[in-house]
Amino acid sequence: MTGADLIGLVGVAVFLVAYFVVQVLRRPPSGGLAVTLNLIGPVCMLFSLRQDFNLASFVSQWCWMALTLVGWWRSRR
Repeated sequence: MTGADLIGLVGVAVFLVAYFVVQVLRRPPSGGLAVTLNLIGPVCMLFSLRQDFNLASFVSQWCWMALTLVGWWRSRR
């Protein structure tokens, strides 16, 4: 396992924690914790894609970050 693989796995764990926070702990998805986690996850995943690129994963991670930022921005307006 390389460092990039490890960082990618951290990204997966962060996604799962974000989902847990929203679904089980019932924190708002537009709250600071969920937004932060939903930005850290894709950043880690994108870093891991530098080693083994996958176009579908690349596009989904960028879209995930964009949607997170749009949702956060709209909730703050």
